[in-house]
Order: sequence, then C-alpha cells, then structure tokens
Amino acid sequence: MKNISLDIKVEKPFGNLFRKKVALIVVENADGDFLVGTKPYAYPPTITRLLGGGVDESEPEDVAAVRELSEELGVTLEPSELTPLLVITTNAEDAEGKHYTHETHIYYVNIGDAQYEPGDDIKAIVKLSLDELYALGEAYEALPETLWYNGREGSYSWSDYAKLYGPVHKLSVEEVRRLKS
Repeated sequence: MKNISLDIKVEKPFGNLFRKKVALIVVENADGDFLVGTKPYAYPPTITRLLGGGVDESEPEDVAAVRELSEELGVTLEPSELTPLLVITTNAEDAEGKHYTHETHIYYVNIGDAQYEPGDDIKAIVKLSLDELYALGEAYEALPETLWYNGREGSYSWSDYAKLYGPVHKLSVEEVRRLKS
C-alpha cells in the first residue's frame, strides 16, 4: 500500500478531520463502472463520493471497508477480496492554528455482477467511468470558497473539504490505473 502525506490549511475543520481514520473503497462492477454514493441532503449538487466511512477505534481498516460496503451497498465481502491502494495521511491546520491528523485508507474491489442497493446514509448509487471519477476530484477542487455546509456537523467551507477529497479521488484513480496497467 502506497503512503502519501497531504498538508492542507483550512478555515474551519470539517467532520472527517475529527476522525482518526476513514476507509474508502473504489468499487468497480462487472461492466467496468465505478460506483459512488450520493448524499443530496448534505453534498453540493453534482458532488458524489467514494463509498466508505469511519473506522471504529481498534477496528482494522480493511474490516471497516468491508463493513462500510455492506452498509452502503448491501454487498458482503471478505477483507481478503480488497486490494489496498493508498494511505493518505492528512496534516491540517485551521485558521486558529489548531492541528489535525487524519488517515484515509483506500481500497479497490471489483464486485462483479453482485446485486447492490444504496443503504445507510447513501441515497443513490451513481455509475462513473474512471475518467469521470477523476473529474469528480477536479469538481471537488473547483468548489467555491463561498459555498458552506451548515448542518449537524457544524459549519465548514466545501472548498476546505475539497482540499482533502479532491486529491483523494484523483490519487485513487491514478492508483487504479496503475493496478490495471
């Protein structure tokens, strides 16, 4: 698994910076589509995300990834079916000078023709090509500083959120391309 360090500055911390670790999965189906989830009640229009979520304390990252796939897709896998891609360690500093360290563990899996449906907090599953998944990272990075999330997790700039999740999506695609070459 490749390790990458990402240093970012944010106005205000966002939800995942308070988590020590998340596990995300680049999910491919038998048709070569890459599956991402929508959260229209929380995310800006046209923004989707890789599937996955928080790693519970003392939970192995691959076990968390399998659990998240079960919750968000209804697909049951074994950790051994995942291909580890990346660990991105993010070091963030907010406007008040507070520091946050966060790990994003990224896996790849091809679920073949397994049946799936959105679950947990995912409202719909969107199929993207690998190029479209890369463009999603660029769409994150293009979110304006004036677009803010105000909800149960507090208030933060989508532009700050994108400083982590733009690179996460783009680096994930680059690793999948290496894997497939």
